Amino acid sequence: MKNAVLFILFSVVFCCCSCKSVNNVTRIHPESLQEEGTIIFTRAAQLTPFFGTHSIRQLVAVTYEKASRNPAGQLVVEFGLRYQGPVNWTNWHLRAPKTLSLRVRGTFYENGLNSPMVYSTNSQLVTIRLGETYPCRIVCPQTLAGSYQIVLGD
Repeated sequence: MKNAVLFILFSVVFCCCSCKSVNNVTRIHPESLQEEGTIIFTRAAQLTPFFGTHSIRQLVAVTYEKASRNPAGQLVVEFGLRYQGPVNWTNWHLRAPKTLSLRVRGTFYENGLNSPMVYSTNSQLVTIRLGETYPCRIVCPQTLAGSYQIVLGD
């Protein structure tokens, strides 16, 4: 009896841990690139059993976003990230940690997202405390850059 219960428990844990979804990668249509925002949130790596994967967008708010050129002609992007903790009704079971670590990466393009990429920064680790706003600043060393896209993930 004990072995049967352990076998069933092992089977359930094995099935829950091994289930992964596979997506077919297709090319993005140029029309959909125009609808994409300048700041993109990726899905969180944490998976909760009943509510699925929560987006980082549910935990982090963009307080301001500004793009300008410095005296050298380089594109400078400044934005603020506020860690507000879980705010949706589906997050009632979550307890917000005191800090949140994000990876921030900037990609710069010549004339929009359809044009070739001019420069891409490395992923930088940003740690934000609960309730605080973290000011981010990304500078493109290429003067050809005309547009940008910021990717936030964990």
